Amino acid sequence: MIKISKIDCAVILAGGKGTRLRPLTTNKPKPLVQVALIPMIDFALKQIHDTGIKKIVIAVKYLGDQIRDYVSETYSSDDLEIIIPDMDPIGTADAVRQVTDLIQGDFIVSMADIVTNLPLQKMIDFFVTTDSYATISLKNIDFPTKKFGVILLDNDQNIEIFLEKPKPEEMLFTTLAFAYRPVAEFHQNLVNTGVYIFKHRVLEILDSFKDINDFGQDLFPYLLQEKFKINGYVDDYYWMDCGNVRSYLWANWDVLRGFVEGINPPGKNVNGIWRGENVTISPTAKVIPPVVFGNDVRIEDNVTIGPYSVIADGVVVKENSVIDHSVIWRNSEIGSDSFIEKSVICDEVKIENKGKVINYSVVD
Repeated sequence: MIKISKIDCAVILAGGKGTRLRPLTTNKPKPLVQVALIPMIDFALKQIHDTGIKKIVIAVKYLGDQIRDYVSETYSSDDLEIIIPDMDPIGTADAVRQVTDLIQGDFIVSMADIVTNLPLQKMIDFFVTTDSYATISLKNIDFPTKKFGVILLDNDQNIEIFLEKPKPEEMLFTTLAFAYRPVAEFHQNLVNTGVYIFKHRVLEILDSFKDINDFGQDLFPYLLQEKFKINGYVDDYYWMDCGNVRSYLWANWDVLRGFVEGINPPGKNVNGIWRGENVTISPTAKVIPPVVFGNDVRIEDNVTIGPYSVIADGVVVKENSVIDHSVIWRNSEIGSDSFIEKSVICDEVKIENKGKVINYSVVD
């Protein structure tokens, strides 16, 4: 049952270039890169709409017209208003600043290029019980790395320190400053997963301080410096930022293996094999689940597909080839006697006969 949210607007940030994911994002905006045949922006749109929110603003920049076209062709509903304004933001906070006139109350900010099943309604319920200016989604990770930064929470989930990418001297100073505070706890294994809920009055701060352009680098440090309360919402859920080819492949595998509760590939699922329309598989081919096939796929004689492979619309895999732990994008052709393992083949690529692509490679 869908709950009615106390938040009536969300902003989805969809303007990044996805530089670390190139060449997958050379001609395609990262929010439209598919994971298990689902464009990543769909995860954010569905997650927000499921809370009962009726108004979503999408902030675009890089290849923004592709996102506009996709959303206009895919989403048409009387109970959901999606606005994609013309804009040229220079950062995450600046993107929100540029759509201030479209936001009437407290609001959510989400990212269009992550894979997550964050319990957004629970996060909203937590936010409305606080008097915080902002609530940040957080998640424990098993292997902390310095790129995720350091967060200091008190026992009431208030954030006291937020260091997005701390330098060694910042780590030392912070450790010394808070070493003897019994109510505070360091969390170097907490990652900011990129979903925020803000009080409407945060927009006044963005309007007043034009040099605040980024949430992590500018806004959150400013709020803490000025003693405005920020909460951290910590929960157990799936999250992957797909920042490189390896993590992109892992996100596909995780969806196929059922690690992402609530997110399933499209098509009819029979014993871990999802099939779209007009899928032709030779009787001599072998499909090892989990595998997902899009529409209009042809798999020829003695081909082996899987496990953990995604075959998009219009793909042809010719005889005696092997596709293992790989993602093949739309309208590509894999020549006969080819071997594709742990790699990505982009749209409309032709792999010649006896081709070999392995070890987290990309062919575009």
